[in-house]
Parts: sequence; C-alpha cells; structure tokens
Amino acid sequence: MFMCLILHFQVLTTVLDKQNVEGFASIVLRLASKSGSPMSQEQTLLCYQWLEHIAMYSNQAATNPTFAKNFLQDINKALEKNTFLTGQFLTVADIAAYYVLYSIIERLSVLERESILHVCRWSKHIQAQPRVCASKPPLPLNTLTLSLLAPAVH
Repeated sequence: MFMCLILHFQVLTTVLDKQNVEGFASIVLRLASKSGSPMSQEQTLLCYQWLEHIAMYSNQAATNPTFAKNFLQDINKALEKNTFLTGQFLTVADIAAYYVLYSIIERLSVLERESILHVCRWSKHIQAQPRVCASKPPLPLNTLTLSLLAPAVH
C-alpha cells in the first residue's frame, strides 16, 4: 500500500504595475528593480537563489533551534570568503536575509554567536547602513573573537 502525501503551500502573491507577481524572491527582486539600483544578470540570479533559500528554510529555522543552528552554519560557511551573500557588494538579498534572520540571531547566546562569526560580521556590516536598519535596534554582536577580527564600524 502506498501513501500519498500532498502538501499545500500558499504562494506569496502581489500585484505590481497591474501584473500578478508570485513568490517571495520574485516580489523582492521586482521591487528592487523599481528602486533604480541596477544589478548585473549574475547578481540578479544570485539574489534570486539566496532569496529562495531564505524563504524556503527560515520558517523552520524560526521554530526549531537545532535546524536554526544548522541553517546559520550553512550561511556562515557561504560568508567565509565574501563580505555579503552574493559577493563583495550589498544587495537586496542581504537586506531581506538580515530582516528574516534577525529574530533567529537575536535569540542566540554569546557562545552560539561565536560559532557563526561570519554571519555576525555580515550582520554588523548591514547594521552600519543607516537606511537599512532604521526600524530595528542593532543586534548586540560584540563577541570576543569578532571584536578582535572586525572592530566596530564608525
């Protein structure tokens, strides 16, 4: 006997310029394109990939502490050689990911933050952007190792 499991997911949908736009990544990228900040095709594709990744796994990370640590470790590994998610420049993927990950990072202990130094460094870079972080207080990310490797941004 085979059992069939059908999952029903509700897709985020909105209307932009009188057109239906479906999916978190598509909506964010469409809004970003209207902002006047041009992105190369490679940047757009990398942003799309990161936005989809964040959208797919963030809900589970928000409710499951073990999954959250693994999720953050994966992002930490990706940030080992890059300043931002898609390379060396801040993109909409970084801003969206920061807001999605904010509450997950906020709940971590100092010791847990020590294990994701690249995520903490990345978060500090984003928090240093005044227009990006006007609606939330900065996360306290002053781990001992991070303070030595990446002093406070002024």
